Amino acid sequence: MSNSIDAIKFDICCAARALYRAGLSAGIAGHLSVAIGENKMLMNRFGPSFGTLRPADICVFDFNGNVLEHDPSIDPYVNDTISLHAVIHRLNPQIAALAHTHPPATVSWGTFRKVPEIYDQESCIIAGDVCIVEEDYTGTAASEDRVRPFADAVAKYPAVILPNHGAITSGPNIQVALTRMLLLEGTCARNISVAMAAQATGLKPIPIKMEHALTAKKEIAAMPAIPAVWKDTLEKLQKSDPELFEFRPRTAAAAD
Repeated sequence: MSNSIDAIKFDICCAARALYRAGLSAGIAGHLSVAIGENKMLMNRFGPSFGTLRPADICVFDFNGNVLEHDPSIDPYVNDTISLHAVIHRLNPQIAALAHTHPPATVSWGTFRKVPEIYDQESCIIAGDVCIVEEDYTGTAASEDRVRPFADAVAKYPAVILPNHGAITSGPNIQVALTRMLLLEGTCARNISVAMAAQATGLKPIPIKMEHALTAKKEIAAMPAIPAVWKDTLEKLQKSDPELFEFRPRTAAAAD
């Protein structure tokens, strides 16, 4: 995985396309960001959906939401919800990458104001990493006052559910943030399906004990999973979104 600016822009687009293909985006909502230095981040502009994002749509912003650099072919406008990423990066310089979108199962589960149980092996990968912000939805994340509780939560947990809104995941790169978002959505979807099965059968579901989930998490972490998942993601996207790969930097191709 290359660390060049062009490669990171391409990776952000691939992560966005993967979220779209997985059904985890809603219209043109959502942003992905990667900090590239002190008070600088790469992030998608407002307008294109995750399903159409190209490297030209990724701009350089400061942590106050101002555009520093952009491709001259695009309108670099980003609405006030850029505060979500700008404030989180500014208050949490240790966080490199953020993903924010509105995954359907996660949004549904978030209405219960409850951290999901762990019912399957995949969910073990984010055992202990999930929290839900204890704040009522009062509008878009368009001000620092509204975002600060989210920033505080992301500082402690890499997968954060925003009630009646969506989710934020973080990581050392966009690949990890993407993987955590996919895992969070899968965990919430499993909780919903288990709850439906319990209601239909009258049986009581039994979750995986946290101590065992953490053991599985440690065992899975010993595997080179992220590079394998990312390689598989790119191979799928080459088939579903071939036009995106016309913009792929040579350095990124060589790094795979």
